[in-house]
Amino acid sequence: MQTMKKLFFSIFCMTIMALSVNAQKGYLKQEITEISSDDEQMAMMLEMMKGTQTEYFYSGDKHLSKASMMGGMVETKSLFNGSTGDVLVLINAMGQKMMVESTDKEMEKMNADQAEQMSKMDIVYDENDTKEIAGFKCIKATIKHPEMEDGMSFVMYVAPEVKANNRMIQGMQFFELKGFPLEFTMDMGQMKMTSTTVEFKEDFDDSVFSLDKSGYQKKTFEELMQMGGGGFGF
Repeated sequence: MQTMKKLFFSIFCMTIMALSVNAQKGYLKQEITEISSDDEQMAMMLEMMKGTQTEYFYSGDKHLSKASMMGGMVETKSLFNGSTGDVLVLINAMGQKMMVESTDKEMEKMNADQAEQMSKMDIVYDENDTKEIAGFKCIKATIKHPEMEDGMSFVMYVAPEVKANNRMIQGMQFFELKGFPLEFTMDMGQMKMTSTTVEFKEDFDDSVFSLDKSGYQKKTFEELMQMGGGGFGF
């Protein structure tokens, strides 16, 4: 169950990491295309995560990410305004609606310990290993920690042509990458998960940035993370 909590929390974090200001505009949709475990019971539980989608919208100083999990039973929306530094997170977990209003400075403080650990990571590029994803040529990038356990790895295929900021993806806000990750695979030994970009558009209706906060109960990030030990009350 601890692994499931970490998985749900990781996907939640994908929706709350703010972007820096980016003058480009675009829309990306990523989907968990593969998720597996050597443990038969865990594999059955993880299977319900397959197909989980995260959408990213970016235009000027506004950045929005939306995630839908477990067939739509859990939905999150996170809006970051680069001009003000304000962050708004809306979570609807099977009818339980929660809202967090914060700032990018508060989020940086929350991630201070993680930032220190991530600073020890090495990024290795292999420009001979390429893959076409959503119409873009991507190069392979591997992130490795010198103290990381054997059997654990994080492999990405990044697109230099896509000008979205990699800070939308949890953990990637600590790195300056050569392009936006259109596919990434986390191999934790007992669990392996791949998220792939399945759609890209250069334009969209800016009304998507207008979020309705009615019916949501306000909470702090600390209160949210204490719920069940891993977000969403799981």
